[in-house]
Amino acid sequence: MAAGVYDTLSPILPKANIPKGPRCLKCIDACPGLEVHFWRKVCKHCRCPQEDHDIQADRERDFRPISLLFDSTFSSTDGKSDWMAKFEKLNLQDPRVMMQMCAPQQDMVISRLISENLRSQKYVSMLPEDKQEFATQLRRRQLQRQLPLHDLDPRFCNSLTDKELPKYEKFAEKRRKKAAGIGNIGEVDSSCGCVKCHCCKGVMENKCVAVFAGRMVGTCWHPGCFTCKSCKELLVDNIYFYKGAEIYCGRHYADLLYPRCFACDEIIFAREYTQAENRSWHVQHFCCWYCDAPLAGQRYIAKNNNPYCIVCFDRLFSKICSTCQRPITADSPGMTHGDLHWHACPHCFSCHVCGTSLINNHFLLREGNLYCSVDCRQRTLNVHQASLARNYAT
Repeated sequence: MAAGVYDTLSPILPKANIPKGPRCLKCIDACPGLEVHFWRKVCKHCRCPQEDHDIQADRERDFRPISLLFDSTFSSTDGKSDWMAKFEKLNLQDPRVMMQMCAPQQDMVISRLISENLRSQKYVSMLPEDKQEFATQLRRRQLQRQLPLHDLDPRFCNSLTDKELPKYEKFAEKRRKKAAGIGNIGEVDSSCGCVKCHCCKGVMENKCVAVFAGRMVGTCWHPGCFTCKSCKELLVDNIYFYKGAEIYCGRHYADLLYPRCFACDEIIFAREYTQAENRSWHVQHFCCWYCDAPLAGQRYIAKNNNPYCIVCFDRLFSKICSTCQRPITADSPGMTHGDLHWHACPHCFSCHVCGTSLINNHFLLREGNLYCSVDCRQRTLNVHQASLARNYAT
């Protein structure tokens, strides 16, 4: 087996007695709690996204509805704007506060999210109590995935430089004026002819409920078909972005125009960036997924689409040789059969009885031992039977 090709293993997770934050819904007890990486938008411990953590379970922080939708690690002491500090502390119980918190540039997308959040939270509050937490988490995941806040306002970007800011603003202006829109619910009027769903091409019955997009006049969708062209997910709050006679979520609209850093998830506006493993990275972010060591000009191994330095890869994913009981490192060729692994050397991958090398040869595998022939296997059985007979005689 080629070096570096191994079965899937989960990274080694640090242990802690006291949770540092909300528990991970995927890793459960393996993750000590959410602690956001200083530039990746993932947990430092388990590497799962923030939205995969049970943020509502953290009683020490006063999470508000907007905070649940856009969980941010920034606070007013981080030197960020007063607007962002207030944004994190919005009070659902006071709609007047919500109405005052439109984006600084009157960005219709953020404004819509704030107003829609009031309606969504009212809807969630009417659900049975045991379903409210699930509904809130689901909507928050959709928002964070489809409309990442760092795509909507530069204040939430960690990697954007002053030199790149004009490009960001130009992109945001173009998106606002030529792409962003909100789907409206209405009834189909097919009295003037056959009306078909833009997505599935199915015929829309007269007076049936449909979604209409103002940027695509004369076009409508079944409610279940009003999805992003790229990810096929339903568009949260019916917020869409138009390009090329199709609709997209905010994330994939941006991805049509600019590369996105696979590490920090922010849009790349820099001229120079790294391309590896069919993905794009900020130059400074092409680092080991585990230890954050820079990988530019260094050897690395990709695992589950993430790059690892050789040291971390060996530490996390090396198999143990069934013969010598030593790790099979990335630099060592290995052999695999089922759940058993060996160094691909004459000493380790050899007959258990006579020591004949089995590399590129047929072999027998019995009870975890390798044999070159039936005769060697039989010799082992004879020795075993003789040992049993002696023990019985004594």
